[in-house]
Amino acid sequence: MNRFLHFIVVAGGSGKRMQSSIPKQYILLGGTPLIAITINRLFSVFPDANCTVVIAEKDLNLWRMAADHIVARKSINIAFGGPERFHSVKSALVFVGENEIVAIHDAVRPLVSNEVLQDGFRVASNSGTAIPVVELNESLREIDGALSKFVDRSRFRLCQTPQFFKSEILIDAYRQSYKQSFTDDAAVVESSGNVIRLIEGNCENIKITTQSDLIFAESLIKTIQ
Repeated sequence: MNRFLHFIVVAGGSGKRMQSSIPKQYILLGGTPLIAITINRLFSVFPDANCTVVIAEKDLNLWRMAADHIVARKSINIAFGGPERFHSVKSALVFVGENEIVAIHDAVRPLVSNEVLQDGFRVASNSGTAIPVVELNESLREIDGALSKFVDRSRFRLCQTPQFFKSEILIDAYRQSYKQSFTDDAAVVESSGNVIRLIEGNCENIKITTQSDLIFAESLIKTIQ
């Protein structure tokens, strides 16, 4: 059965850590709003994909200005975010149809590679889920009050986005009530009884939250494929 791809781009953050007067997803990077760079990156690999963007309702004018920089063959759906990421993604699911692979992506991750996008779609089409992860390259210690202990970092991975799911799996998972443990979409889907398949992410695919992250992204943005 052939599947169609549907991107959900989550863009409801306030960007307090960026210390910016506007949310970080609308900050200009080389003259283009960050959210537009991210969406153009996604469409460069899957130009015919459906796309839904989740924004804060108060940022509607910022979104409209950013949308002028987006190259897309079709219109983009707009959903309004809720108090937590869980509620924001749930609001976007009204636009998701049957027989789709849904790829949920952070608006402030413009450096995702072609390989991650292609592998995620392929693995999720076959297995139902696909989550990009990368190895840790620094040591870990587990805190226990005033004490701490060594943790074997080889047993852990950092999760990235996009996170890919068959639409029927995702929609069913989001019928649950919200829990604080739902820090990403994989946690929601796993909580509903599904197995999470991992794929290799790309280390450049950082979530831009600080000024130094912006400098890093600007230096690499033209090299990511």
